Amino acid sequence: MEIRTEAGEVEVGTEECFQHLVEGLSDAEPKVRRLAVCGLAASGDARAVEHIVAALDDEEADIRQRAAMALGKLGDAKAGPALIEAARRDDPALHRAAILALGALGPLAVDLLTDELRCSDPADRVRAAIALGETRDVTAVDPLTHALEDEDPTVRARAREALEKIRETRVF
Repeated sequence: MEIRTEAGEVEVGTEECFQHLVEGLSDAEPKVRRLAVCGLAASGDARAVEHIVAALDDEEADIRQRAAMALGKLGDAKAGPALIEAARRDDPALHRAAILALGALGPLAVDLLTDELRCSDPADRVRAAIALGETRDVTAVDPLTHALEDEDPTVRARAREALEKIRETRVF
């Protein structure tokens, strides 16, 4: 399969294609940047993580969201800290996408999210509980069980919901 670029056609999966996608992240046209994020995610190339992380700061909300989702799709733990930071921003759509992406990292994100579950901000603890449930990983059971005793009722509620998700997924 080939894709058309300004320089001509390049074969998908090649180094040349990867470099064109990376260059596309800095294009003036939002549509090109959006397609570049999606293309890098589809590439499955671990090198794409650092480039997609940069797209979390794009001026376009849709591109920021797609970048978070792309990082979840790539499933690389190196994206975890950037996704946690993105989840803390005052950008509700990015927050939701980052939480889902962290959940999509599965077991790779459990340690990061467990740390976040112990932070001082109740809103961050809520986000961490939600994301831990999305991992559907049994290693999240212990920290979520501790969160059932959190001083914040919303944290407790989200921890219960997360434990239920994990219970539905796993046979204990």
